[in-house]
Amino acid sequence: MADISLKELMDEVLKKKVIRKGKVVRKLDCPPGKKAKDGRCVVMKAQEKLHRKKSAKRGAIKRKSSKAKSNIARKKSARKRKAMNL
Repeated sequence: MADISLKELMDEVLKKKVIRKGKVVRKLDCPPGKKAKDGRCVVMKAQEKLHRKKSAKRGAIKRKSSKAKSNIARKKSARKRKAMNL
């Protein structure tokens, strides 16, 4: 027990409650640069960090474009309703 540092102990304790498929599940809440693996927070390798960063950017662009399309469709519908006096 003496060889386990306080930081390692804190990593294991940081769990938060999240809802998955309608049920409450306890999930590890790891600090940035770490990931949950086998119930502990471990440091991510540089390559994985890079892949996640690229994927996050790509996902943000996709979400932004789909949001723009839905806003355009909403404005178009509003114009049609206004033209029809609804």
